[in-house]
Amino acid sequence: MLAVLGAGCSLPSMALAQAAPPAPAAPAEAAPPAAGAPADAAAAQDQAAPPEGANTPTADIVVTGIRASLSSSAQVKREANQIVDSISAVDVGKFPDANIAESLQRITGVAIDRSGGEGQFITVRGLGPEFNTVLVNGRVMATDNAGREFSFDVLSSNMIQRTDVYKSPVPMLQEGGIGATVNIVTARPLEGRTGFHAAAQIGGIYDTLREKVSPDFAATASYANPDKTFGVLLAGSYTKRKNQADTIAIDGWINGRPDIVQTIGGVPTLIDSDDPRYPVSGNANLPQSVYYQRAQEERERINVSGAIQLRPTDTLEITVDGIYSRFNVSGVTRRLDNFMAAPYFEPTFDGTNTATSLTMLGRDFIAQNPGFLAANPDLTNNGVNAKVDHVYNTTNRKSDSYQIGGNVKWNPADNVELRFDASTTGANRRSPNAYLVYGALLPYNYQFTLDGGNGVPATSYDNDIINNPDLMRLHYMGIDNNRSRDRGSEFHFDSKWDVDGSILRNVTLGVSYTQRRKINRSFNNSDSNCTYCGYQVPIASGLLKPYDWTDLLGGGQNIPPSLFEVDPQAFLAYLNDPATLAIPSNGRTPAEQAAYAAQVQALPGGPFGTREQLRGTVNVRERLTAGYISFEFGGERWTGNAGVRVIRTDVLSSGFDTPVTSIRNTPGDDTLQYTYGPATAVSVSGSYVNALPSANIKYNLTDKLIARAAFSQTITRPTLTDLGVNNDYGGRIAVPLSSGGNPNLLPFRSTNYDLALEWYISRVSYISVGGFYKDLSDFLELQTLPVERFDRTFQDTRTRNGQTGKIKGVEVGGQYSFDALGGIAGGLGVTGNYTYVSSSAVRDQTLADYPCGYNGLSPHSANGSVFYEKYGLSARVSYNWRSDYLRSCRDSQSRPRNRSSYGQLDFNLSYDLTENFQVYVQGVNVTNELINEWSAIEERYLLRQETGARYNFGVRAKF
Repeated sequence: MLAVLGAGCSLPSMALAQAAPPAPAAPAEAAPPAAGAPADAAAAQDQAAPPEGANTPTADIVVTGIRASLSSSAQVKREANQIVDSISAVDVGKFPDANIAESLQRITGVAIDRSGGEGQFITVRGLGPEFNTVLVNGRVMATDNAGREFSFDVLSSNMIQRTDVYKSPVPMLQEGGIGATVNIVTARPLEGRTGFHAAAQIGGIYDTLREKVSPDFAATASYANPDKTFGVLLAGSYTKRKNQADTIAIDGWINGRPDIVQTIGGVPTLIDSDDPRYPVSGNANLPQSVYYQRAQEERERINVSGAIQLRPTDTLEITVDGIYSRFNVSGVTRRLDNFMAAPYFEPTFDGTNTATSLTMLGRDFIAQNPGFLAANPDLTNNGVNAKVDHVYNTTNRKSDSYQIGGNVKWNPADNVELRFDASTTGANRRSPNAYLVYGALLPYNYQFTLDGGNGVPATSYDNDIINNPDLMRLHYMGIDNNRSRDRGSEFHFDSKWDVDGSILRNVTLGVSYTQRRKINRSFNNSDSNCTYCGYQVPIASGLLKPYDWTDLLGGGQNIPPSLFEVDPQAFLAYLNDPATLAIPSNGRTPAEQAAYAAQVQALPGGPFGTREQLRGTVNVRERLTAGYISFEFGGERWTGNAGVRVIRTDVLSSGFDTPVTSIRNTPGDDTLQYTYGPATAVSVSGSYVNALPSANIKYNLTDKLIARAAFSQTITRPTLTDLGVNNDYGGRIAVPLSSGGNPNLLPFRSTNYDLALEWYISRVSYISVGGFYKDLSDFLELQTLPVERFDRTFQDTRTRNGQTGKIKGVEVGGQYSFDALGGIAGGLGVTGNYTYVSSSAVRDQTLADYPCGYNGLSPHSANGSVFYEKYGLSARVSYNWRSDYLRSCRDSQSRPRNRSSYGQLDFNLSYDLTENFQVYVQGVNVTNELINEWSAIEERYLLRQETGARYNFGVRAKF
């Protein structure tokens, strides 16, 4: 069974709900947790667990099941001395959703981002995953991501006892989250009942697009001796899921005045940006490419966690715990792609200067207009070769992560508590992938139409030609096996002194030391990936196989009914064949080709072996030394706390500088090829100190009405890999690209103010409303800006500081149970919340026409649930919705990327067969909602994606 504080979401348990309890008396106060101490069960529950006796029934009222869970939720929210929401699983191994992030989205102010239709990252109060600190048992857990953002999909929910979302900080909490600090707490054996207890789940997962069932197993066992001086717990799970995402997309809109061709007086005429006959004033917006894509994955996750607790005396408790996750994703993406480049033939535009149609010129255009190139000598065949690419891309993620920690709590006196916590964590990731591109230069013109029916763009093809294997030619072949390694360790010492007979209730002091190192290494064949660029080398018979996707996005999307796929191993063997390498390409003569073939065959691993590219190395070490002091005060009707946390951050970023010595245009294509000079080791170091004050106050206006206020200053540090010294280059003639790190980044700062009012109607039901305001500076944001390099204008993508702004909002939440109705209707209840957020951001004026707010911020978000639990039946239907939001201020072609409003319907249903056995089914996105994205304005389509619905089903048992 589960409870959500603030959001009021709960998972029905197997017990029956009874009559509603009476209204509670004025609550006792709870002390905040100590830094590092949440790994200890008692410390963790100071803030986010029910007080002793919270669920103890009165003489004639028995509260069990979902009502007990909701009551616990309301009491934790009520007792806390800071603003905190929480989700808890009262029964071991029984969390509300199969994915933790999908449960967190039901908390007020929390939204999520999905990968493969599964919750992966969270956004809190409009601030994305990089601005929220996620802890596991009060400690940072290494991640296989490029940055700090925590992937919730690596952890199974069966081992999670509780997840707390701290919206207002206290000095003992680790810094780093200006949105929120999230603490995931795994189960502890001495928290539960004595004796041996076990729970198990055997089930399956069904994704509607794949139409396949995959296994989903989990089990938890715990033991505590009768005196609760020793306990041990072990949990494990195994999940395999097969999912699919179908997409129709435009890969960004080129903003400028590129060359076009118009028929004037029956003659095709080139019109450049200075020509008064240019069809629009100001900049035109033209699509970079249109592609159709199907991505299929198999996700396999193995989780193991355990804890041992010793309580040899009443004053000493020792806890050792660990968690391990192995998460492997094996995927294949099939794509039909067509890049568009100037000159565009006879484009048409709407009133926003957005191209609504255009034609790409095929090879026969020159034959039909022999004087065109002669009249325009600056043009090459690059601009008059309509082409179509077939792409076969393997997308693999092989990762593992772990955390091991120990915690000692000692009370040398009745009013003194000392804690020591130490932990180590690590994560590894490998991404062995192949990006294989083969296609054809089309003999005919083809047309692009922005609205090709069903609200998606279309391109007109001769399907008999683009699916003719004899016309297919080799093109771009990128192979990589990038690696990531994250290691960290933490040491915390905390002390607490309780004061009697004074307005000062206690004093807490602590120190901590944390170090973390993240290394990303790049292995690829970038020095040979354009060996066959230019569509000149034919493909051996039998290597191409048709793949039917007539049902892409439900079918009827005006796309070719099939494309070609390959066996990547057989295809790579053909690419490495000396006879294939001897075929002239890239404009080389036979002699030049022979010399080039000898050169690439001599490379380590051959032409398509992966070699370490030192220019992509990111090696960042971060050391944090912190100290804090906090005072808790209290009176008859109020409590409060105030203190400060001071942190020194030391960063060392190492890598290699590899200069570009030449840039070459690929003959017959517009891909850019780069040559690099020798690598030179470089490093950049830096340090800074932050003092972060905070204060919280709570006042009991009446026995049922509570007012709160909070003030704090918080920071979010740059993600480790954003601090790299690395640089990389790519792109095409029209749009050269560069990217890399920025070792001089400063932390993002925020000054925060919170107000809240909470009305507790009964022990179960309440309504709360709160307001927050954040004043932001040194905003960290991934930006794409035009940068002049090598006599070209590159679109340069990297994280930068500098923006300032404000975020403010209102949160309303509550829960209500209809126990008073009695009978069948007495099992009903509702929960819900709504969040409004507004923002303003001060950026440079590069995008003055399209001002951006903050990435991930939806002005409106809401969640509502209706639940029922009685007579062994437990059911919940939930709808989660968020309005439009900005995904990136400067994305493809330096234009904003926005996502349209999105709502998703989920449900949980279970039935108790006996006291020990339960059957269940859960549905996620059961109405199959689609994801839609657009660039700058809604008229500029970017993406429509379908991930389908997902169903989890099976049997649970407990003993």
